[in-house]
Order: sequence, then structure tokens, then C-alpha cells
Amino acid sequence: MNKLNSITATVAALSILLGTAPVAMAQQPATAATTAPNAQTSVNLDPAVTKRLTDVLNTLAGKQTIEFTSADNASDAWTVYGTLKGTANADFSQDYDSKKGIVQSTSIIYNAADMDKVMAPNLRSKVASFLKTFDTDKVFKTEALWRVYSPIDEGGFKNYWVLWGQNQSLYIHLDQGNKITASFLYSLKDVRAALINKANRSLKTLGITTKPFEYTLRQQENNDTVWHFRDENDTNSVQIGIKTGKVWAVKNEHGMDWDGDKDFARAFAKPKLSKNQALSAAKSKVQSLFGINLKGYTVQIKKNEYTFLKKGAATVVGKINKKGVFYSLEATPANRIRN
Repeated sequence: MNKLNSITATVAALSILLGTAPVAMAQQPATAATTAPNAQTSVNLDPAVTKRLTDVLNTLAGKQTIEFTSADNASDAWTVYGTLKGTANADFSQDYDSKKGIVQSTSIIYNAADMDKVMAPNLRSKVASFLKTFDTDKVFKTEALWRVYSPIDEGGFKNYWVLWGQNQSLYIHLDQGNKITASFLYSLKDVRAALINKANRSLKTLGITTKPFEYTLRQQENNDTVWHFRDENDTNSVQIGIKTGKVWAVKNEHGMDWDGDKDFARAFAKPKLSKNQALSAAKSKVQSLFGINLKGYTVQIKKNEYTFLKKGAATVVGKINKKGVFYSLEATPANRIRN
């Protein structure tokens, strides 16, 4: 297996496990059909296609020597592979829509050792500062460095660097002020027993048959810095603040007792619980899990989702099953920082 395919397979497996978005899609407008001077090709590519692919690579990596080495073009959706040489050697892959004439994704795979050559100093400094506080166990080791461009991926990651480690990922979102998100996987044997016990107790509080946790993730996303205990399918899930040790979210999807979308729509066409019934059903669990007293809270209802609100206080969102039992409860503090 060549380097590119090996890394792609590894990252794809990690992405399924960690719930991250590996390579998304990007659009580049078609331009005049003249072959780029810094591009070579050992595959049969039209000059206009070569230029479109090359323009994106030049934007992301600067003027490097580009060689297109292979292409899977059996359908309208092509995947083109190649190498870069210059500032640093790299492999790349690009998805191309031959029908629309646009580049749909570009991913450049660098050696981790070349980070200083290809990443701007301010970004390297930001990564180092982030890891000082997030990676207190000093477990992160960059094994692959990707540059990905994906501006048309709705709701996904669009324009970023991603540092891959062993069951670890760290994203720098260039289109979001260089915001960093990260996820490091830990086996349960490497996590403090007190945290595991708290996660198990929290799950049992829902009163639904549980499945054991299989691992935990140390995650940084938006304002959340949490331990995320879960099984492989994310059926059981508990999130605990890394700094505060507070429980912020508990979910057990074994409590989802409807049979498909039609059954769900019928079951929750009308509120299963009234506002007062919802407060009564939730108050002891919310107090036990989050230390939040629901006295003085109002309730908003949307299908099976109940949102408990109080001005200046934490917001709690719960989801019920057909029996009116909460299988998911999540709290967000007034300042929206969960850590």
C-alpha cells in the first residue's frame, strides 16, 4: 500500500471512530484552458482540467512542482492523485466533478516532520500554546499533516489544517479565525477511576438498560472542553468537564423506543408530557446529574424535546421516549462554556 492510500485508510478509520470530518468538498470555478507551467502529468488529463486542479494546489501550497500520477475517472466523479515537490514533498488527492467542471476537494498530505516548512509560524505557535493546556498528559504526537480546502461543504469543515496522531486529531479552522478543535482517544485503563465511576453513575441515573463504555475522548470543540465517555456506536454517552469535573450531558439511545420516522411522528404529534409533567419527571434527574434545581424554570416543547429555561441560569435540554422517560439530558451554563 502506498503512502497516500495508507494514510487515507488510517484517517478514514479514525474519522468513523472519532466522529470527525476528514476530507470534505471544495469548489473552484473553471478558468481558461491552458496547462499550468509547474504541472506535469503521466495520466491523460485535459489541459483545462489540469489547470483547474493546479490552480487550487497553487493557492494552498504555493508554486510547487506538481505531478499528476493517476486518476480514477470511470464515472463523472473523478479522483486524481499526485505529488508535490519543492518547499516539502507531499502527496495529494483531488475530487473533480467532470460534469460541472469543478474541483470538489483537495487534500495535501505532508510528512509531520515538515510542519515547520509548510505551516505559518503564527499557526505553529497557536498549536503549541493550545497543547500546553489541552494535552496535559503530553500524549499527542503528530504522525501526518493535512491541508484541506472545502468551501462548499455545507455544515462541515471547509478550510483547515489537520494534525493526525495515533487515535488523535487537531484541526485548525482557517475560515473561523484559526479556531482549534481537537479529539484525543484514551482507553478506559488510562483514565482515572473516579471519572469512570461518575460517568457510569450518570448513565444509570436515566434508569435505562445500559451498555458498558468502551473508551473516552478528550475533546475541545466550540466552548466545550470535556471528557466524552462513549461506546463505539455512541449509543451511550456522558460528557464531563475536564477542568470542573461537572457532568454536562448524558445520553442512552437504548431508550429510543419508536419504530422509524412514521412511528416517531405519530407518537409525538402532540406533547407526550405537559409542561408540569415534564418538570416533575426531570427535576430529580437534573438535580442529581447537574446539580441544577428546576424551580422557577419554564418549559418549551418541540416533538420529544423539552427545553428548560430560566433567565441567567443554565439551560437544560431533555429528550423523551414514547413512555415519557428521558433518555437524554444536557445542560449548558449561562456563559455557554462547558469545561
